[in-house]
Amino acid sequence: MVKFPKLKKKKGQEVASFASPTPPAATESPPSSAKSSADAGSRGDTGKEREARQRERAERRRQREKRNEEIRSEHSSKATKKSNKNDKPKLTQEEQDARDAKLGCCTRFAQILVKIIHFVDAAIGLTFLIYGGLMYERFDDPAMEAIIGSLTYGSILLFTSLMGFVGFSFKACKRCGLAMSAWTAPFIGFFYLFVIIALAGDTDTYFNYLNDHKEDMYLDDAEIAMLRNLLPFFYIVMAVFTLIEICRFFVLRQLRERLIQYDAANSRIVSSHLSSSRASSHHSVSNRSNLTEPLLSDGPNVV
Repeated sequence: MVKFPKLKKKKGQEVASFASPTPPAATESPPSSAKSSADAGSRGDTGKEREARQRERAERRRQREKRNEEIRSEHSSKATKKSNKNDKPKLTQEEQDARDAKLGCCTRFAQILVKIIHFVDAAIGLTFLIYGGLMYERFDDPAMEAIIGSLTYGSILLFTSLMGFVGFSFKACKRCGLAMSAWTAPFIGFFYLFVIIALAGDTDTYFNYLNDHKEDMYLDDAEIAMLRNLLPFFYIVMAVFTLIEICRFFVLRQLRERLIQYDAANSRIVSSHLSSSRASSHHSVSNRSNLTEPLLSDGPNVV
């Protein structure tokens, strides 16, 4: 053990005693330099990672902005297309009336088809009315079920056809005849479907009824057998009639709206022509009166 000499205390000073020697400073320098190099390397690694993350964020931001730009451009293109469709030049009332006052080829063709259907329905309805009336008047104990069915079916068809003809012929009440004819078409179509289902479900019951009342219904065995053989064809005819009634319902509704526009346009055109003719006649009368007033004023002076 090394002993250090004790130092005497001077006045106003304190001397510290050393118990152990202080290690040299040179021995602590190598670990500090290694630690500083490691810290510098770790800071470099973290800096590179931070730059890589920043680049990734910037790339994702650019992609997101690109997608948003594409979505905005797509929406703007759709909006411009809609605006171009909606920004069609609006017609004046006179131009719109002139356009509505002309019926196109499709409208005229629909009119012809619906009139043909009404004519066929009127013929079928009148036939069933005559047939039901003959069965009722001819026999004392007729087949009342057949008579009621024939008269009801014939009356509905004849009423529908007459309403259609009235709607085409007269403009009163916004052609309400066409509306009544259109709304009776679904009921007639459902009746045809009911007949198909009833005959397909229990054919023997109806043909037994025909055999029991064949004299009252002006039928014989050969005609009843022919009706049984033609039953598939009868189903097809009933299905076609059902489709015709459904088509008549939709066509008549659109046709009625078009004819109402046609009537309104024609009435406005006629009223505008009348008002313009009245204005021109009033203007000519006023001009004539202005020309005759000086002559009347000069009349008493000429004597």
